[in-house]
Amino acid sequence: MFSCNKAVLFLFLGWACALAMAQSDHSMQLPEIEAIAEQRIALAEEKKVILDHLQAASKACWKQFAVNDCLFKAKQQKYQALSPLDQREITLNARQRDLKESERQQRISGKTQETPKDKAMP
Repeated sequence: MFSCNKAVLFLFLGWACALAMAQSDHSMQLPEIEAIAEQRIALAEEKKVILDHLQAASKACWKQFAVNDCLFKAKQQKYQALSPLDQREITLNARQRDLKESERQQRISGKTQETPKDKAMP
């Protein structure tokens, strides 16, 4: 069975690969899409390190007398460490939405410029 950290990593890797493959036919945006996918993979790896650290800290807390206080501090450290990563992920999501919107606009403008061949010309 996968631990939570491995599942998160595989989720990000799968999502990044699916995104890269779905967008691979658009050569103008391909380098930027690949960069976003690489950044998502790096974020997933950084999150995995932080979550592994939390797991180790939590195990160490159970050996202390004040378990709840130690666990609380470990969780606070986790949230503080994840906060900048979450901001980077939000930025990546916004950039990806912008790319998808520009791609959609290009498809729409391409459709309006083409004349259908099956309609008769007046």
